[in-house]
Amino acid sequence: MKYCSINGKQQTTLAVTDRGLAYGDGIFTTAKIVNGQVLLLEKHIERLTHGCQYLKLKLPTNINLQKQLADVVKGFSLAVLKVMITAGSGGRGYSRFGLTENSANLIIMISDFPRQYELLAQQGITLGDSKQQISTSPMLGGIKHLNRLEQVLLRDELDKRIEDDLIVTNCQGNVIEATSSNIFYWHNEQLCTPEISTSGVNGIIRQAIIAKKNDIKICQTRLEDLKHAQAMFISNSLMGIMPVKTYNNRKLTLDMVLNIQKEMKSFI
Repeated sequence: MKYCSINGKQQTTLAVTDRGLAYGDGIFTTAKIVNGQVLLLEKHIERLTHGCQYLKLKLPTNINLQKQLADVVKGFSLAVLKVMITAGSGGRGYSRFGLTENSANLIIMISDFPRQYELLAQQGITLGDSKQQISTSPMLGGIKHLNRLEQVLLRDELDKRIEDDLIVTNCQGNVIEATSSNIFYWHNEQLCTPEISTSGVNGIIRQAIIAKKNDIKICQTRLEDLKHAQAMFISNSLMGIMPVKTYNNRKLTLDMVLNIQKEMKSFI
């Protein structure tokens, strides 16, 4: 880790009573730093703001989040930014009763960027199917909250597999995402992405692509549909657009994905 601060003070310790530790009571976002700037900073601020409003979290009143982030990342040419907001310490059991206006904790961390992403973005990755399924959660669908045990178990599975990443379905058998990214695929020349309103995370890069390419079809997707995909890619804020060169050992074309990479270059 290159940098860590809590509520503006450089430190790496947090109270064991913090609700983020006890209950995952909080939200986070992860972003790419390039030449001292956070890519799509406003979108990450929007994600954090929306998450706080939805989960009824209150940032400490003396913190200007956007300015603080801009100041912190200035000295980094290529790195990973992670921002967490926890409910802080207080309450009894699950109840937040007793928390104050300034209970929440803002945690900012900067770490090394995964250098292998640059090469993989050109060569493509291998993709398989996860043996595990994630839950549906109408209350929390799309929110990047701190409860990520499903992703921990998915990553544990991936660490024991030979593929670079895995496609994940929910308990209803609908394709949702990869282990930490969104999925796009072409079927009969149509660019599609799974519908994820009750499972998974609506990633910032996913949102940017959908906004740019207004002909994308958002649809319920099954693994059977992907057997006939012409091309595929996964995306998140760090890897950007990552082509899939093989899916379950079946070769896919990269040309369609490389064209999308060029179109979105100014955005990501």
